[in-house]
Amino acid sequence: MRANFSAEKISKDILNWIKDYFKAQPGAKGAVIGISAGKDSTIAAKLLVEALGKERVFGVLMPNGEQKDISDSLRVVDILGISYKTVNIEKAYKGLLEGIGEETLSIDAKINIPPRLRMTTLYAIAAALHYRVCGTGNKSEGFVGYTTKWGDNASDFNPIGDLTTEEVVAIGDYLDLPYELTHKTPSDGLSGKSDEEKLGFTYKQLNDFIENGSSKDAEIDEKIILKHEYNKHKGILPPKYKLG
Repeated sequence: MRANFSAEKISKDILNWIKDYFKAQPGAKGAVIGISAGKDSTIAAKLLVEALGKERVFGVLMPNGEQKDISDSLRVVDILGISYKTVNIEKAYKGLLEGIGEETLSIDAKINIPPRLRMTTLYAIAAALHYRVCGTGNKSEGFVGYTTKWGDNASDFNPIGDLTTEEVVAIGDYLDLPYELTHKTPSDGLSGKSDEEKLGFTYKQLNDFIENGSSKDAEIDEKIILKHEYNKHKGILPPKYKLG
């Protein structure tokens, strides 16, 4: 966490930033957000409610078949008092696998399909409501590309995109959200592994690298650098040919 980080100040700054964003979007009536039961979507949704009011925030639960922690998602929308809809993407997911040919796809290719289906779902609902889609990715994930391009990294605005995982949790604690939700072990909900197991290093090591240039472990630093360089394309707009 940055040495001068103040959860109180940053929370207030983010709330003002959200309000300013919507003032500049006269056609946007509110915000749609996917509620995954993870800490990022929980905290981002709370920020939306504080900035816009619960009547202008719409949550979308998107299990792929059975979601073991869906009770946490339901608890989040209940705590926040927001309207929501549950859209099970299983049929669409299985339909795509059948249409493409599941045997031709790698494990990672299959893992990336659900986030893109969820992005499509959020934008369809947002268009129907004249809302904007809120992003829930954090700075730590973004730095190493631990995100699905045109999936969970697609949004109209993102209130926590410049915060590390530790800073996001600090915001959640400041906003007085339940400890077990804000300190929940992060996982992608797709691979059956925690984020840290899949990354091969801890978020603390990653955040230390981001903030200080090193995790104090040369081998880990090399892993972080490789992921950062390899996944840079996920954080930039596609290049396009320009007429000279």
